Amino acid sequence: MSLHTTIMIAAYNAERFLPKSIASARAQRGITPDIIVVDDASQDNTCQIVREIPDVRYFKMPQNGGPSAARNIAIEEARGNWIAVLDADDEMQPERLSRMIACGKAAQADIVLGNFMPVGSDGSPLNGEAFLDPESIDPQKSLSLEDYIAGNQMTADEKSLGYLKPLFRRKYLLENNLRYDLTLRNSEDYHIIAAAIAEGAKVIISPDPDYLYRQVEGSLSATLPPDYIKALLAADAALASKVLPTASEELARQIESRRYYLEMLLAAETTMCHLKKRQFLTALKNMIKTPKACRLVAEKLAEATRKRTLSR
Repeated sequence: MSLHTTIMIAAYNAERFLPKSIASARAQRGITPDIIVVDDASQDNTCQIVREIPDVRYFKMPQNGGPSAARNIAIEEARGNWIAVLDADDEMQPERLSRMIACGKAAQADIVLGNFMPVGSDGSPLNGEAFLDPESIDPQKSLSLEDYIAGNQMTADEKSLGYLKPLFRRKYLLENNLRYDLTLRNSEDYHIIAAAIAEGAKVIISPDPDYLYRQVEGSLSATLPPDYIKALLAADAALASKVLPTASEELARQIESRRYYLEMLLAAETTMCHLKKRQFLTALKNMIKTPKACRLVAEKLAEATRKRTLSR
C-alpha cells in the first residue's frame, strides 16, 4: 500500500531551482506525494512556476515570515501520515522517502533525519562522498539530546546534524503541538528536533545519502546577520532553561560549549558587518572586546580574499 506523505517546500525567490525540486518530489516511489509549496512572499516568478505544475498545492504568505512560518503553514495543511522537509533549491532521489519511512517504522521513530549528498549548482556531486559515512550510522539508534547538541556546536569544521532534513510522523507533531520557532531565520530544523528530543521523541538517522543538498558557491561561508545569531542564542537559552534542571553533566557541558561558539560567531559576524561598511574603528573595538573571535574573523577575511581572487 502506497503511503500518503506530505512534502513541504518553503520557497522564497526560488524560481531557479524550484522546478527541479518539485520534479524530484513528484518522482518519489512507493508513496503517494502530497506536495505543498508555501511561497514566502517571493518577488520573482515562483508563483507562476508553481501554478503551471500539476498536483501541487500552493499557498502564498502575505508578507515574508521566514522558513519557520512557511513550514508551519504547511504542517497545518498537511494530509499525509508523514511530513517531509524539502528545501526549494534541493532535490531527492526517487526512493528517498520510502526508505526513510521504512527506517522510521522499523525503529518506531517519531522523526527520521536523512543523510545527504552535497552537490553543486548543476546537481553533480561535489566530492563524491556522503555528508555522513553511511557505514557509521545505526538506523535503529535513537539520538539523545547529548548526541544531537554535540553534533551541532556551530564550529567551522563540524558536520552539523542540523543540516539533515527531517521526516516527521504527522501524528507526533499534532499530538505534541510541535511547530517551528517563528523567531528563527536559520537553524530552524535544529531547534524543532532538539525540542522534540527534549520532550521524549524518538529520533533516528537514515543512512542513505539520497537527499541532494545543493551548495551554491559561498553558501556555507556566507555571512550570517548578527540578528539571526542573537535569535539563536535566545532560542538556545529558552531550551536550556527547560532541560538544565535535570540535565546530565555531559548535556550541560554541550549546551555551554554551543553557547560559547555562538557568541564567538556573533562577535565575528558583527565585526565583518562593520568591515563591510568600512567602519574600521568600530570593527577594531569589537575585536578588542572579544579577542577570542579574532581567529574566526581572520578565516572569514581569508575566504573572502580567496573568492575575489578566483572571480578575477
